[in-house]
Amino acid sequence: MRTRLLGSIAIICLASFFAGCHSGSSDTASNTPATQPTALPIPPDSIFAKVKMGEERDEVYAAIGQPTRVDRYMTGKAWIPYHFSGSDENRIAAHYKGVGIITFGNDSQYTSGYSVVDITYDPNEPG
Repeated sequence: MRTRLLGSIAIICLASFFAGCHSGSSDTASNTPATQPTALPIPPDSIFAKVKMGEERDEVYAAIGQPTRVDRYMTGKAWIPYHFSGSDENRIAAHYKGVGIITFGNDSQYTSGYSVVDITYDPNEPG
C-alpha cells in the first residue's frame, strides 16, 4: 500500500514537472524581443532644456514653472524589508502639457527633498 502511494505521488510530481516545462505556444513571433519606443531628444528651445538630472524639485519649478498635473506613486523599493536608505521609494511625475514629463525621486526617507531622476520629452503630452 505504501509503495503504491509513493509511486502515485512520484508520477503526479513528474507529470506536473513536465507540464510546467511546456511553453504552450509554437508561435515564433512571441520569441522576438519587443522594441522600445525611441526617446525624443529635447530641443534647445524647450523649457526642459533648462532642467538637469539630479536637480531639486523646487529649483525645477522655479526655473520652468508649475506642472499641469502631478502624479505620486511608490516604487518597488518601498516594499524591500531592509532598504534602510529610503531613497527612491516614492516618485512624483510632473506632467507639462505639450512638453513632457519630469520624474522626481525622493532623496531619503528622513528628508522631504525630491530630485530629478528622469526627463521624458513628449510634445503630445496631454498634461
